[in-house]
Parts: sequence; structure tokens; C-alpha cells
Amino acid sequence: MRRLLAILLSGVGAMAQEPVDTGKLPMSAERKIDFATEIQPLLKRSCFKCHGDKRPKSDYRLTSRESALNGGELGVAILPGDSANSPLVHFIAGLVEDTEMPPEGKKDYPKLTKEEVGLVRAWIDQGVKYDN
Repeated sequence: MRRLLAILLSGVGAMAQEPVDTGKLPMSAERKIDFATEIQPLLKRSCFKCHGDKRPKSDYRLTSRESALNGGELGVAILPGDSANSPLVHFIAGLVEDTEMPPEGKKDYPKLTKEEVGLVRAWIDQGVKYDN
């Protein structure tokens, strides 16, 4: 409730959260990322069960560029061109306590490896391109 109140009072589009040590983030991949072969399979495997089109948690969908960039109940999660400051990256890298994505204890929701987080970072840094 306190986080929601902070978001509403802040008047900003980005999700309000505690400061994150971005120095702990895995490095962004240093090559061109292909959404269809590298990012979409990660999203399907680890994200779409909760953030797909059917009853998305926090009203946040990752199924299209528009919905991913619009954010959900907690605000904007992706800042195109700025993965280090994108809340989605902080969550998938496990840097935000109690907001790790996928959530702890969900064996059917595999966590992303450091290399996979680096792919997502590069995808965001390269403009969050979707093929659909």
C-alpha cells in the first residue's frame, strides 16, 4: 500500500521504488538481439504465465510492445534505451527485495540466468523491438 501511495503522489510515469545498486546488474549483451529467437522464448518460458493476455498480474502484459511499454498498476517497467534504470531489469535480476521475477518458490517459472538478463538488457537498450 505504501508503494502504491508513493507512486500516486510522485506524479511520475516510472515505477517508484527503493534505489537499486545497478552495479550488481549483469552486463548487457554486446551484440544485436533478435526478439523472435532470443527474447520471445524467454518471455514465454518465464513471464507469460503471469504477464500474458489472460488475467495478467498487476495488469502488466509483456505480449506486445505497446502493452509492455505502457506498464501496469505499478507504473512503467521498461525504459527503452535505458535497461539499467528499467524496473523490469531490476526485478528479473533479483535486485528488488520481495519483487523478484519470476517469484521465489515458483518451480514452473524458471528464473533468468545472468546471461539471459544480459540479453533482456541489450533488447531494452536496443529499443524494445517486437516482431509482432
